[in-house]
Amino acid sequence: MSVNIGHMKRGKGVSWSLAHEGAGGAQASVDAAIADLEGLDAKEAIETLDVSSPDGNSFLALRDDTFPGPIAEEFYWSDGDVIAIQGPVGSGKTTTLMKSRRRRAIMMPRSTIDGVRRYKVLFIRETYRQLWSTSIPSYLETFPKGLGKWSGGRGDPVTHVINFEDQDGPIEFTAEFMAFGDDPIAAMRGIQTTDIVLNEADTMLVMILTVGIGRIDRFPSREHFAGLPIDLQSYGQICCDLNAPDEDNWCFKVFHDKEERERMAKELSMALPVGTKPIEILFFEQPGYGMPGCENLQNLSPSYYPRQIASMQLAGRGDMVDRLVRNKVTYLRVGEPVFKREYNKRIHVAEDTIPYDPRLPVLIGLDQGFKGAAVIAQLAGFFRWRILGEVHYPNDRLFAHVFGQRLKEYLDERCPGARIEAGWGDMAGEHGASQSADENATWNLMVGRAAGFHIRPQVIGTNRIQPRLEAIRAALEAPIEAGEPGLLIDPDCKFLKRGFEARYVWTDEIDASGDKRKVPNKKFTEANVMDGLQYLLLGQHRGDGMSPYVARLSDKRKGPPDMRGHKGGPPLSGKPKSGLRTGWDILNPYGAN
Repeated sequence: MSVNIGHMKRGKGVSWSLAHEGAGGAQASVDAAIADLEGLDAKEAIETLDVSSPDGNSFLALRDDTFPGPIAEEFYWSDGDVIAIQGPVGSGKTTTLMKSRRRRAIMMPRSTIDGVRRYKVLFIRETYRQLWSTSIPSYLETFPKGLGKWSGGRGDPVTHVINFEDQDGPIEFTAEFMAFGDDPIAAMRGIQTTDIVLNEADTMLVMILTVGIGRIDRFPSREHFAGLPIDLQSYGQICCDLNAPDEDNWCFKVFHDKEERERMAKELSMALPVGTKPIEILFFEQPGYGMPGCENLQNLSPSYYPRQIASMQLAGRGDMVDRLVRNKVTYLRVGEPVFKREYNKRIHVAEDTIPYDPRLPVLIGLDQGFKGAAVIAQLAGFFRWRILGEVHYPNDRLFAHVFGQRLKEYLDERCPGARIEAGWGDMAGEHGASQSADENATWNLMVGRAAGFHIRPQVIGTNRIQPRLEAIRAALEAPIEAGEPGLLIDPDCKFLKRGFEARYVWTDEIDASGDKRKVPNKKFTEANVMDGLQYLLLGQHRGDGMSPYVARLSDKRKGPPDMRGHKGGPPLSGKPKSGLRTGWDILNPYGAN
């Protein structure tokens, strides 16, 4: 079976139609179909009957000049070496990606041997379950089985070969589906393809990208391009679609940072032959729901997004609304955040870098250990905490003096010439450090010596968690004064932001008596930085743990002595009395009748 394609015009649609088979062609097709059914059970036979009439075939009805919106259309026409489109659910990005594979096949350079355009696209997921549950159904909406030869079954690799023609000659379109499993390098060894599609790229390993870049542009073989201009001898692409990723996800690092994309592209282009088109890494970001220009709304019901928002919030996953509906980069929660009620990133995270004020001293909170952490801050106004930065190396196990040296380097760059007023550390940092030659040296002492300031233990004197948590709550809930909250975090403090939003969470702990209680989960590295912040804020609290905000608030609430009732409050009833009262009856202390 072959398909005729109308003349390809940039920005215009093309129509696909079944070619006339000639005398006897229809009967031959029927005979071949019957032969294919032999030996199949009923379910397998039904699955093969995926050929609909030309008028009812969804693939034939597709038009390339209908797009969800301008961002999706720009993505459709892109021939960059690595491209990605990010959008909310229902934005039409996956459908656009599938349709763009047909466009890529049509625009494939013709073989100089036989004139055939041979195009192969490889769809990759981690498991075959993912392929069959998401990628393959999306593919079949655009490329029904009946348009070509479908080989392979559920749980196995699949190949779909479609042969068709347009006025410029024949085209051989091949789609392959493969799961890489636990060993991406081994799974992709020897693969030769034109394009690779990473459906839901944010769920995959970055290794797929780094290995895959060497697998594209390897089909067809080089002799089919012999004699063509050098810029036409290279035709390969890695194409990704994704929802808004976590900030730690490789998709965020590769696609959201324009300077990083350009640096990577320039580095990759240096190895190319002279005259070859430079490598391009392009990113297309669709607006989220509620933003101007939100795409594909014309194809969705008015309740599509409101229903999803309601269901996510009902399930207690309001964080998914930002990521999947609003198309905002966020953090994936690993539990219930400890400061879920008090923290609001729109209030407590600055929009731009917080400037260092040389007129104010610098205060530092530290958490000890091989995974040490430091939080650097200044105080402005009445306990307006400005968190300037954080120092934490979760992938390194650092000795105390090495951590102190790195902290000093950071301070010299972030706060040049700063006067370090104080540093407060974990009580455990006051114990002898096993990595020290001096038996009297402690982690706090060694870090302080290397960094150039004195570190004292946090003011409460014990490591009870409740006063530490209340110190942060007090700052988060402090009234806004002069437009500033009690705690304002620099946007570069990724560990603090991630801790507040998603990874400093509650867990259950069983004590020696068998009782269960809620405590912060220390398993995630963000807990180290959050501990540093706690010791920092405790440094300005009273010895009993009372915050300066509460102390000031209490003074405001107190009235004149003759207006105070029980514990300094207003009188409980009757006329307020002052002075010494006599006539107290020891036998009737509560004045009962």
